[in-house]
This record gives sequence, structure tokens and C-alpha cells, in this order.
Amino acid sequence: MAKYDLNTKEQHFATTRKEAETIVEEAKEDKHLTSWKISEKHNKYGEYFIVDLQFTFNTPKGLMEVE
Repeated sequence: MAKYDLNTKEQHFATTRKEAETIVEEAKEDKHLTSWKISEKHNKYGEYFIVDLQFTFNTPKGLMEVE
């Protein structure tokens, strides 16, 4: 029996807030997006943004057992 990943997490890097918001807007087009978060980070080179996206796929058990 094959295994399927029903929960997927993605992490993206952005240099500007506008770029981070664009990533989120594109991800919102996917109906499986369940949560998103934009984190502002700082280091010696300046600020950057980490975008965390979580997708959840609810698939009926009968479909998952078919290979």
C-alpha cells in the first residue's frame, strides 16, 4: 500500500514585505491552503521575510487505498 502525504508545509524566502505578500496571494488560489504566516527576521545584512504555508488535503479513504 502506498503512503500519501496529506499535510504539506512549505517555507519561502522573501527580501521585501511586498514579495512575501505576493507569495501568500498566489498560495491563496489553492483551495487546500489552511494556514500561512509571514515572519520578519533581521541579521547583520538587513531584514528578510520567511513565509510559512500549510496545505491540508482531505481525501476519502477509499481513494487512498487504490494504487
